[in-house]
Amino acid sequence: MKNEDDISIHIPKQVLVMTAAILLLTIGTIVAFESAKRRTPTIVLPGGITYLGPSPLAAPVPPADEWVTYQGKLFPYSFSYPKSLSLGVFPNDPFDSVTIYWGNTNPQENLLLRVEKRSPAATPIIEYARDWWKQYNWSGVKSVEQFKNSKGLTGYRAKYIDSTGKTPYDNIFFEVPGKPELVIWMSGKLLDQETFDRLIESVSWQL
Repeated sequence: MKNEDDISIHIPKQVLVMTAAILLLTIGTIVAFESAKRRTPTIVLPGGITYLGPSPLAAPVPPADEWVTYQGKLFPYSFSYPKSLSLGVFPNDPFDSVTIYWGNTNPQENLLLRVEKRSPAATPIIEYARDWWKQYNWSGVKSVEQFKNSKGLTGYRAKYIDSTGKTPYDNIFFEVPGKPELVIWMSGKLLDQETFDRLIESVSWQL
């Protein structure tokens, strides 16, 4: 009869390998989840152009600034904006995006407007606006409100919740007359609320 000290337990090598693999997979999943929670909302554009999330500052606009009109290059939209605001576009951009150049910030991170193609086009745009945040790592949606601007366009003002529980700025979605597959998306990221509201009131689409 063997003593207790002589008794040994033999665990098959395959079991040890499987246990180690499951442990590593679990740790990897936890790390990825925590990283995703800290990530800012991101939009990836053609050619590596990237729009990142909230900016802590707004581009200053003089109260008495002259307002001028911007015309889309690819699509027939237009809007008014303060002349002191430096706008830019990206070459060969199928979204006809407009960005803001301000200070030392990266213009690729300051998107103001772009024309998105949505699928399926039959989905009401208010539903598109309610679900849009899921693509860009926001934490949720606080509200989506319908409105009509002074040019007769129907829009939806969405307030998305970031990782800190705040709604840093508005996202606007305009229906495009006669083009249910398109939507004009706008971001109030770099503008004060009064300037942004005046700008979205001026948005129009030429039929």
